[in-house]
Amino acid sequence: MTFPKNLSVDDLMADVAVIFHWPPSELYPMSLSELITWREKALRRSGNTNE
Repeated sequence: MTFPKNLSVDDLMADVAVIFHWPPSELYPMSLSELITWREKALRRSGNTNE
């Protein structure tokens, strides 16, 4: 699990929020590794596998 190049933490949070409809208050407490994991799940859920 690596931090995607050219993306900020806000970008990771936005991707997760859009797919799972989670408010920022649910995302702020997450660690970076949790955000990356959930973003990978969001990419799979959306059908997009590209960065």
